[in-house]
Amino acid sequence: MSKHGNGENNDILLDVNTDEIEILVFTIKDQVFGVNVLQVREILMPSPIDKVPQVHPSVEGVYMPRDVLITVVNLADYLGIYSEEEQKTLFIVADVDKLNAAFRVNNVLGIERISTASVEGSEVSYGRDGVMEGIVRINGKLISLINFAEIVEDIAP
Repeated sequence: MSKHGNGENNDILLDVNTDEIEILVFTIKDQVFGVNVLQVREILMPSPIDKVPQVHPSVEGVYMPRDVLITVVNLADYLGIYSEEEQKTLFIVADVDKLNAAFRVNNVLGIERISTASVEGSEVSYGRDGVMEGIVRINGKLISLINFAEIVEDIAP
């Protein structure tokens, strides 16, 4: 196969010298967030959760799809985003620091490729220290970039 064959687009994703990252864009209530796709394992429909005593207040409990124990984190609660109305939810599952965590969000909008140079405001605080990695503007919308690893470190040190 030539250098300019079908694999050319995949080379961009594997090139560590590129200044681009891909983010999974999702919503919580009416706010838009993003997370580096490298932190995402899968997206699942919510399932019944078993409560666990003496955990972080934002941890809803655990569940076990396909024989894997997953801790469920209510991301809206963790970030202090409250709403009276009940909305549909999804789980974004991440495997962070040997803890399987599912982050409850309202909707997944898709994946966007962004330049790391376009990320601004990394000094902005959003709830807990270190959770916010910055803000990026995509299609006229401001997207807050979140670090799931920092959240996991906070809830299960």
